[in-house]
Amino acid sequence: MDTILNRIASSRKAQFWLFFTLLGLLSVTMVYLYSPFCPGHDSYFHFRRLEALMDGLKVSPFLIYTDYSAIEGYGYFTKGFYPDFVLIPFAFIGNLTNLDFAYQFMLFTMTVFCGIFTYLSVNRIYKNTYAAAISALLYTFAIYRLLDIYHRGALGEALSFTFIPIVFWGIYEIVKGDYRKWYIITIGFSLLIFTHAIATLLMFVTTVIFLLIYYKSFVREPKRILYLILAGVFTIPIVSCFLFPMIEQLLSNTFYYQTNPLMKIKDNLLGTYSIFWGLFSGIVYPERKFIPGTGLLLTCAIVLRLFVYGKSIRLRSADICVLIGLIYIFASSYLFPWQLFPFNKLFIIQIPWRLYEFSSFLFAVASGYYLSLILQSNTRRFMAGGVLVICTIVMMSNDAKMYHDVRCSLGIVRESTFENNYHLIGLEYLPVKVPSIEYLAERGDDIISMQPGTSITDFGRNKEVVSFGVNTNENEILELPLIYYKGYTAKLNNNSLVVSESNNGLVQVSINESGYVEVYYEGTILQKISWLITLFSILSLCAYIFMLKRNKVNPIEK
Repeated sequence: MDTILNRIASSRKAQFWLFFTLLGLLSVTMVYLYSPFCPGHDSYFHFRRLEALMDGLKVSPFLIYTDYSAIEGYGYFTKGFYPDFVLIPFAFIGNLTNLDFAYQFMLFTMTVFCGIFTYLSVNRIYKNTYAAAISALLYTFAIYRLLDIYHRGALGEALSFTFIPIVFWGIYEIVKGDYRKWYIITIGFSLLIFTHAIATLLMFVTTVIFLLIYYKSFVREPKRILYLILAGVFTIPIVSCFLFPMIEQLLSNTFYYQTNPLMKIKDNLLGTYSIFWGLFSGIVYPERKFIPGTGLLLTCAIVLRLFVYGKSIRLRSADICVLIGLIYIFASSYLFPWQLFPFNKLFIIQIPWRLYEFSSFLFAVASGYYLSLILQSNTRRFMAGGVLVICTIVMMSNDAKMYHDVRCSLGIVRESTFENNYHLIGLEYLPVKVPSIEYLAERGDDIISMQPGTSITDFGRNKEVVSFGVNTNENEILELPLIYYKGYTAKLNNNSLVVSESNNGLVQVSINESGYVEVYYEGTILQKISWLITLFSILSLCAYIFMLKRNKVNPIEK
């Protein structure tokens, strides 16, 4: 037995494949334990996003589309404000299979990638495969990530877990490692931006904190600052297919979330009781209710620091991770001064305990390294790894039972109706001119004309296209049952019409003759150009990485 363990311990490839096997088994176990799927708070919103993308893949090479079936056919432009780039492969799979399979397969796949990226990141930073494996398992199956995936159904934030390790890897290369690998932080931030805007903002804040802590690296080697700037600048064209169209929409109109925020920080702060129990979540659930937290496994893991002796640069970095993680937990409480500058500028994060995502990662990284220092013999390391796997399964089993007991009893219906806001949560991306969804429901499919002599015939909806016949003897303005977003196209007898926003936030067209009208969302020139910029930038970055690898440049390491 010792011989087998020694062989595995002496082979990096064997260690990785053992880790990968455990990761795969735990991922399958996760999917099994949390089945059947019971919708979290945001689940069906993200179902709609994926389904709309599946439809968009069928009609637009530039993936320019609206959720045309939303709000009784009025349409909703989620894509313009919530990126869908990471969902594209799974939308393809959805078109080959079905929506439910694609969603579940996405959760499984991104869980596996989360573990792999964490392993690679920690192994690069700490040069320790055992620490990397332990950290990856702790982080990938952290209770807060499971809360995001299943209890909350917060898909965007849940997927962002997968890419945070890449950003930290990139931070290391910029600060301590080979700064010519600046592209790693570019890739990490690009994927984060393509996944979840708020997680990106919090990752940016965290990055700034780490850069300030390790500022001496930039003092000693100022060129590292230049590579950091290069990484930031190159990120912009990569994410242009999302960034520029979003800015275009924001400049063209004002939306609900800008005038009436869905949530406020002060309404989502946690009390001491909730923070305390959050440290033990996953095993203990007082009153069987949802309490966000980092969980008992990570809480116990960071306590391992008490058994680590000595000093080193890497140990100090692990301690810094724990300290920042604890500060982030404190920031979710009523005691944190959110009303003071500069914290009051972060109101957009809405929920302070989103920071638990970063606490989970930082605790996992530190815990993996602590355990690698405490356990030196191969036998003890493998035994500890086995205990971790068992504890993870027990934790998931317990949490999955609570998930089914609570979520499955809420009776959230899959059908989008007026009563559930058509599964669009707070309707944040409606133009402010739209009076309300009650108004839209009462208005129905009517086309409202300004002139009494105008008649409308043969009104119909064919997926994304609204069509009708119009008979008029004078100049006319028609208000259509479509929510206005910049990018709509209207044609009368195949001739383009002027499209604008009505006083009710709907699409209106100006016509001067009778004929047949077709209206659909074609997008803007900027949307199409932005896609080309993104594709060119990605190809350019791939070419740069290939050339760097091909030339086999000697690594730079501090």
